[in-house]
Amino acid sequence: MSIKLKPSTKQYIKDSKGKMTNKWTMLHFPPSSFKTKELKEMYSSNVYSRKKHLIKKELENRGQEV
Repeated sequence: MSIKLKPSTKQYIKDSKGKMTNKWTMLHFPPSSFKTKELKEMYSSNVYSRKKHLIKKELENRGQEV
């Protein structure tokens, strides 16, 4: 499993009437799944201080200045 910026979550699938079913999928949050604007906001935020190096690496891969 690749490194994630946020913890994985379970997303329950709803039926055609909008009622929740027993089926679910896992949602993962790798750095590549975020938009560039969101990554820049995360980088400037103090909440993600432990993962700044991951965010910086992803922004550099995209050719953005930090």
